[in-house]
Amino acid sequence: MSELLLEDGRLRNVIRTIVKDLVTVYKEEDEGEFYLPNYLYDDIDAYNFPKFEHDVVLQFNMIENYDIDDYKTDGQLWRNDSIIEITVEYNPDKKFDILYELVGELNQLVAHELRHIYQEDKNLFDLNVREKTNPFKYYTQPHEVDAQIFGFNRLAKLSKRPFETIVRNWFDKNKDIHKLNKNETQKVINIILTQNNEKSS
Repeated sequence: MSELLLEDGRLRNVIRTIVKDLVTVYKEEDEGEFYLPNYLYDDIDAYNFPKFEHDVVLQFNMIENYDIDDYKTDGQLWRNDSIIEITVEYNPDKKFDILYELVGELNQLVAHELRHIYQEDKNLFDLNVREKTNPFKYYTQPHEVDAQIFGFNRLAKLSKRPFETIVRNWFDKNKDIHKLNKNETQKVINIILTQNNEKSS
């Protein structure tokens, strides 16, 4: 039950479909808050996943910011409403130059949040706990480590780069998101690498 689902073709198709829709909106719009799939398909109010017990809506936030070099991304799951929120802040001057890297990041984010939904549906972890506010405690929660591994594996597979490289690059690029100090970052990375090796063996 705890095995990663990367070999499940249906889930890969779900991730691919959502990312395709995100990219469509990213290419066509500049800024705003968009609810998918309804924004693109008037007659469809939510994504319906064969493996999940409930439908999911995706809230996509696009923010222009000329003060950043390329882009920043973030994601979260509003569990009670089954809403995945994805935020992309980007430099408009480089909007299409960053597209390849951004697609990889979106795959990682969507996979990560879908994993949280799967965790809840299959009772893999006790998720009825208060979210940790301390960054180190938050990133070392079992369900968070599991989702991190799932998302990073998705990006590693797509980009054909080593899993460890993907993990280290993410924590280096997203210091303002995770807010971990250098020592804490290394400890979290070690936990992720160790557990990924255990799942893969």
